[in-house]
Amino acid sequence: MTVFNGIAILILTIIPPLVLWRVNFNLLKEILKDLRPLRILHFFILTLIGAHVYYHSATDCSDDLNNDYIQQLLSFWAALVYAAVFAIVSNNMEDIGADKISNPSRPLVKGTVDPRSYLKAGISCQFIALAISSFSGWSVLFGIIGISMGYYLYSCPPLRLKRVPFLAKFMIGLNSFIAALTGFTIIGGDPSEFPITWAVFILVPLSLAANFIDLKDTEGDRATGVQTLPVIFGEKKAKIIIAVFTVITYGMAGVLINKLWLYPAGAIGLAFHLWFLFREPFKEKPVFLIYITSLLVLAVLLLFP
Repeated sequence: MTVFNGIAILILTIIPPLVLWRVNFNLLKEILKDLRPLRILHFFILTLIGAHVYYHSATDCSDDLNNDYIQQLLSFWAALVYAAVFAIVSNNMEDIGADKISNPSRPLVKGTVDPRSYLKAGISCQFIALAISSFSGWSVLFGIIGISMGYYLYSCPPLRLKRVPFLAKFMIGLNSFIAALTGFTIIGGDPSEFPITWAVFILVPLSLAANFIDLKDTEGDRATGVQTLPVIFGEKKAKIIIAVFTVITYGMAGVLINKLWLYPAGAIGLAFHLWFLFREPFKEKPVFLIYITSLLVLAVLLLFP
């Protein structure tokens, strides 16, 4: 990455929120309050997992963890945050009816933002994400385009795939895989060489275990015809299905890492994960924190072949 590109990325990352702070502070405040950092952190960690999968499997990668890799990684994360704003804004625009039931604190439901200005800010953030990624290299650009398209198809007409059972979470899994593949290619891997076992792990059990994010939105989804697992099977049966895939996720992660001490450690993490999942009343944040922590541990373990 050239010095010019680095400066351009830095300007594109820092200046827009400062401008919005001066022009419309309330809009900036509402966007930041609704940013959903745990979901963004999920994609940050998947990027690290993809990079570390390459590091774990390559025979000689002593020179791969260099400054250019770190710069591209940070650029990808910056672009992801801006792309996330567009995804959140577009999703909120489509989900006002459901949010009135399940998420009354969302800005459009509260009426704390002008819808037109809110949408303009979201679209601007998407263009900023593409601009940042265009200065960061092809891996980053394709990653941002792929993830952005995935979320648009998931949330917005004409397809709005979030209404389609199972396919909805496959789209989230596909975006997770794109994030991992971007990390893999940033560090020097060939996309065609991404290990099939890790691709299956991300696309199937990990993605299906993430269905817990729908539990808190059940009533709003049911009222608006969004067919999530809790809507189709009811909350109790949905939790059992999610728990099964959570167990598979932890088990498959142990097999992929293949360290004997990891099995009892993973069992402890799994026990906490399931306890928070079935605890009443259900709260998403503790489950998400366990989920994110487990992913981060997995990313770290991949650095030790």
